[in-house]
Formats: sequence, C-alpha cells, structure tokens
Amino acid sequence: MRFFQPIRQIGYARTLAETRTHFPLSPGMISINQLEITEGYAAVIYVPFPPKFDDITKPDYSLDWILPEDKMDKYHSTKFQLTEQPFYPPFADESFIVNDFENYLDRFLTSSKLETAIFTLPISQINNPRFKEIMETECSLYILSGLTSLFSNQRRITETLVQLREMLSPDIALYAPGPISPSLYSFLVYMGIDFFDNSFAHYVSKNGYFLTEDQVYRQSIHPKCYCPHCIGLEPNLFKHNEMVIKNTLSRIRYSIERGIFRAQVEKDVHNNVSFAAALKRVDTHFNENLRRRTPMISSSPVKCIGEESFDRPLITEYRERVRDRYKPDPNSNLVILLPCSARKPYSFSRTHKFFHKAMRNAGKGVFKSLTELIITSPLSVVPRELEDIYPVKYYDIPVSGGWSEKEVKVTAELLNDVLSHFPKDTVIVNHTHGGGYEDIVEKFRTTSSFDIRDTAKDASPTSEKSLQRLTDTLIEIQQTKETDEQKGISSKIRKIQAVADFEYGLGAGEILFPYSVRIKGKYPRDQHVYKDKEHIATYVTKSGYLSLFPKPANLILSKTENILEFGAERVSGSNIYAPGVVHANTRIQPNDEIFIVHENRIIATATALVSGIDMNKMTSGIVAEVKKKVRSKK
Repeated sequence: MRFFQPIRQIGYARTLAETRTHFPLSPGMISINQLEITEGYAAVIYVPFPPKFDDITKPDYSLDWILPEDKMDKYHSTKFQLTEQPFYPPFADESFIVNDFENYLDRFLTSSKLETAIFTLPISQINNPRFKEIMETECSLYILSGLTSLFSNQRRITETLVQLREMLSPDIALYAPGPISPSLYSFLVYMGIDFFDNSFAHYVSKNGYFLTEDQVYRQSIHPKCYCPHCIGLEPNLFKHNEMVIKNTLSRIRYSIERGIFRAQVEKDVHNNVSFAAALKRVDTHFNENLRRRTPMISSSPVKCIGEESFDRPLITEYRERVRDRYKPDPNSNLVILLPCSARKPYSFSRTHKFFHKAMRNAGKGVFKSLTELIITSPLSVVPRELEDIYPVKYYDIPVSGGWSEKEVKVTAELLNDVLSHFPKDTVIVNHTHGGGYEDIVEKFRTTSSFDIRDTAKDASPTSEKSLQRLTDTLIEIQQTKETDEQKGISSKIRKIQAVADFEYGLGAGEILFPYSVRIKGKYPRDQHVYKDKEHIATYVTKSGYLSLFPKPANLILSKTENILEFGAERVSGSNIYAPGVVHANTRIQPNDEIFIVHENRIIATATALVSGIDMNKMTSGIVAEVKKKVRSKK
C-alpha cells in the first residue's frame, strides 16, 4: 500500500493525504533542519539540500512525517528512509551518470520496505527504461533532483513535467528540493510537484534578503512587515522568510480545496516570464492531458482574469462538450442570438428579462419553436438550456468591449457547429450589438446559408427601438411559418434533457427523460424527476447537474463514458478502492458522477475523486465515493 491518497485533483495538482487517515499533507513543505514548531510543515528531513557529491556515501537519513498524534494507531508508517541520493555536478560525464544511476537502481530495488523508501530521480534520467521498475514498486515519494536547471526553458520544463506525471500514478508524490522561489510554487504544483523545502528561506536569509511571495528585497530596504517575526523585540529574518513559504503553500492548498486553483496559477505566472510562457505552452500543447484531470462539476467561482483563461482546460472542455453533445429541440426552427450579462444565470439579469418580455409580446407560440443561444467569452456559445450548469453560472470576466481575433474565430466556429444541427429553413435572429458580436456574426454569415435577421444593429439590444424590432421580427417570422401549438416539450424537460446529454453523453437525455416525466420542486431548491411515480433523478441546483439512481442509469450504458468496471458483484462500504477497479473509462474527470458496473449492470453510482486515467494507475487508496447502491436481493 502506498503512503499517499489523492483526495482532490485540479490538473496535475492534487491534495495528497496519508492513505489510512486521509490527513492532508500536500502541497506541503519539508524542513531540512530541527523544528521548534511543527505547524505548517509536512515533514522534517535531516539532510543538506542541495546535496553534495560525497553525500552518496553517507549513512541513511530519515524523513519524519508530522502527523496528528491522536491517529497514531492508524498510520502505516511515519518515517521514510533516504539511503542514497545520486547527485551529479555539471561537469560529470554522461556515461558515468548513466552507469552510476544503473547501479543505484540495482541497489534501491533490493532494499527492504520500499513503501517507506525515498527514491532520488535525476531529471536527466526520466527516460531511462529501467525507471519503470521503480514505478511498479510501492515506493511513494520521489526526490526530483535537477529540476531548477529547466526553469529558464519553458519548453523543457513543460514537456518534462507532463511526461513525468503521465508516467506516474497520482498516489506517488514528487519533492523538488533546493532553493525555489515561492512565486513559482503555484505553477509547479499545477504541473504535479507536491513538496518543497525551506532551503530557499535559509539561502536568502543567510545573504541578507527579505522575502515576499513574489519579490526579494535587500534587508536594509524592504516593505514594512507586521508579522510577529518582524515586529518583535528581536526580529528574525529567517523565521519571516520561512513564514512566507508556509503561507504560500497554505494559500495553494486552500485554492485547490475550493476549486479555484487555476485562477491563482494564471495570476502568479506573471511574476516570471518563462513560467508565463510555460503555462501558454501547456494549454496549447497539453490541453487534453489537463482537461481529463479538471473537474467539470463544481460550484466554485471561475475567475477569468486574463487571456490565459480562454484556453483554460475547463473552458475548452465546455466548448468541446457543447460541440459534441448539444442537440437542439427537433421542433426548433427559430434561433435567437443574445449577448451575455454580468449576472448569472442570465435569465435573472435585467437585460435578459427585457429580451424575454419582448419575446412574450410576440405571442406564447414563439417559444414552441425557439432556441436561445447566448454569445459570450470565453465560453463562446451557451444554449439557454445550459445556463445553470458549471462553469456557465459561475464564470466572471472583465468586460472591455473588445474581442480578440482568437475569441472571434473560436466563437464563430463553435456557433457554426451548433447551428449545423438545425434545419436548413431555420431563421436566425441576431439580437447582439457591438464590434465583437458583429465580427462573430459576420464571420458566421459568410459561410452560412441561413436566413439571418438583425434586430439590434443600430442600437443597444436593450433599447426600446431594438426590443420593439425584436418583437416585430418574431411576429413576422411566425406569420410565415407554421407552428403547431401541440408540438414541443416543456422548457423544464428540454433543460434536463440537454443537461443529461452534456453530463453523460449525447442521446442520454431523450432516453432518461421522455415527455411523460414529472419534475417537482422550484428554484433555488433541488428538483426531483419522477417517471411512472418512481424517483429517477435529482437536478442539483447548486452545480446545475443531475444525480441519477442506478436503475434508470442502466438505460444509458451504451451512451455514456462515465463507467468504472468493478471486480465484484456488489459494493460494500461507502468507497470504491483502487484494487477493485477492473477498468475506468479514460474520459472520467474528477467530481464526475460515475456508474459502477459489473457484468454490464450498474451496481452503484459514485463521485470520482480522480480522473479515469489515474484510477487505472492507482494500486491502493480510494478512487471514488459511493452515492447510491443497488439493494441486494434477499
């Protein structure tokens, strides 16, 4: 059994806990000196970092985890051993490094108790074919030496960390030793580093420098600090600098636990040119890797603070699902394009209430054939049926009035993809106004054969003139189209069908929720869906997603990818453990509602803790928390 258990995941960042107790340890700091106060540390190791070449021949060092005493009886171990630490100076010959590392591997693999051993991995050796032998052991902690040599190369730092984390199971922790500035921590954690040490505080303090989270100052000239280590009778520069490191890691862990970590990374990378470029490279070259590990079900705010947000994995996953999984009402042959609003969900905003009033003035029949699409950045296109889901209801972006060329291009392409599902005789009513919106619609218009009518071209969409033109245009369209008042489904059923498609897979909504289902409950409370008097699902208002019971979920097994094949015919307990996983679909993302399947039959529903990719790698620990089980027949 490995020592670590991932309990939260955003990208390659995880909150790692001690497996038996779930006590969180990472992202954390390792002290390289004797401690007076343990608060804020994950462990202490009595060994100098960075190591010297002759340290290889020194006796064993131990790393002691700082864990609650009241749970001591549950711990598998509190002490890890570092027997050797390969270290190669810059002038070392490559052939020597390879041969020496091979010898180190041989000695390490013959060690006892590998589950509490620490493996030292020189960054130059991650492609060594024998490294796989280490990954197959129960070794839980790797020291990644030499990582700082890549900090000035945005291509190598991203490729190296992505490659390494794709190779490793998520219950293996990476420790990057040495003097690393806390301003770089958030990006490195996002890319999979779990532990740092306080050697940077020792280094800058020794040389008389004062540290903040994003800057280093001379001790003689620095901003006033009111921490207890600075305002006391005997100011302690090292304690101040160390506190900055601990506070940085505390802030990172807080952000991960609340699902807002990506926004912090986007903000922090601007402290370093290479790392800002590295994040862009990750988003463009390794977006798929991060998307599979980014939760789509949440209720955390989505702060889109810069251009990096446009390629954020959460956002690109949303756009792909709309492209692949959104299916319009088959009775719809009228589409209205609307601008977004600051208030979410859009329907609650003052502007969208104006729009709906103008639509109602055209007659109730208009809603039987109408589909509303909201044009916005960075999400691009939001069907009205999906306005309550995450991240649509939770995103916020500074409004400047301008759209970048990339925003216009991507939004126009997604709009074209969405509208391609509509009949050729569909009329598009464009009720947007302004430069960016006009560019998007014009780009779409050049490749489209739809009848497109502008109702807000000369004035704001909320102006009296534009609203009246919207009403008149809708009346005119209805007079030229036949509308069957008996056709169409209620907006509530239409909504949960669209959410089911988005959450589980295209076609799931129509199977699960035919016209005859009944929905009980009103916003803001959760709504309960019944079919033939049987409670089959709950619409969770907070996240905007559905929670299914196992029996109806069996109907969509052929449509969904949220499947974990389980090795037993029944689930006991409240968790799914890694040894019971036969195979998890690689499309599963953290927080997804997944279906636990045995012999092509759902035996439980659960919430994923990690991605399906990582579930397949884990050898111990919990991969999902059970929600509902099929009752055993007596």
